[in-house]
Amino acid sequence: MDTLDPALVGIARSQHGMLTTAQLRTAGMSTAAIGTSVTDGTLLHPGRGLYAVRALSSDEPLGWHRQLVAGAFLLYPDAILTGVSALLANGLPVWGAPIRKPHLLRPRDRTGGMSAFRIGRAITGQQETDSPWGPCTPLADSLARHAMITGIVPGVVTADAALNAKLLTRQELASVVERVSQWPHSNRASAMLSFCDGRRESVGESRTGVTLAFAGIELVPQVVITDEHGKFIARVDFLVKGTRVIVEFDGKVKYGGDDGTALFEEKKREDRLRSLGYIVVRIVWADLETPGAVVAKVRRALALAA
Repeated sequence: MDTLDPALVGIARSQHGMLTTAQLRTAGMSTAAIGTSVTDGTLLHPGRGLYAVRALSSDEPLGWHRQLVAGAFLLYPDAILTGVSALLANGLPVWGAPIRKPHLLRPRDRTGGMSAFRIGRAITGQQETDSPWGPCTPLADSLARHAMITGIVPGVVTADAALNAKLLTRQELASVVERVSQWPHSNRASAMLSFCDGRRESVGESRTGVTLAFAGIELVPQVVITDEHGKFIARVDFLVKGTRVIVEFDGKVKYGGDDGTALFEEKKREDRLRSLGYIVVRIVWADLETPGAVVAKVRRALALAA
């Protein structure tokens, strides 16, 4: 950073570490000087017309994505964030989605982009909303595009989070899914809509739910279990519909304390559920990453409960 004029560094700080070619040249840097700064690592060059000050740049994917979004608006003031970028801008989880490139929309005659961005064509009369990162497509629109681009399960994960936070309604999402029904990969958005459920409370729960739904096993989320006297025993992640099989996702559980108190209390809770005739299936991250493991665990429990 010592090779850059302090005024340039100040501008970059105000722009999330990003600078354009025009700004560098306005500061008196020649093409050769810019090239030297890239070669020696002072500047990063993610794409045509755009640079990042290395000392101000993030090595973390989300931080770098944010910087690229800032750079996109420097180059394309008419851009609108969509898909994964709009969802990140609204603080939503985007499990399973590559975030190397910001997703943008621009007017029809300006969709040509560069390697740093994924740029699509804005439809006529494209609506937009504000976000901390800049203008975005409305949330339902962003979710539909996200599912069409990244797939059903990533789409469900983010849709569940948005519905759980009451950032939109299922009907709003359904309206957009219907509107894009003739678009490429619209079947992914339709499947996302059919599988999403705003009662789920974590990425792991969403993945568990959709994995079992694919296998034809219907789960009811966030079920309150009581004893024969109506006394509260537990609120469980899932109950397999029409059965006494409980499915719990363990990824969010943290057994704190050296004395094992939390683990002991969890065991007492599970013992009480079993005493009431329930079978408890615990799912962990490794199960979700092993094809067939989640379904096999639950089917074994269903066979025992039959």
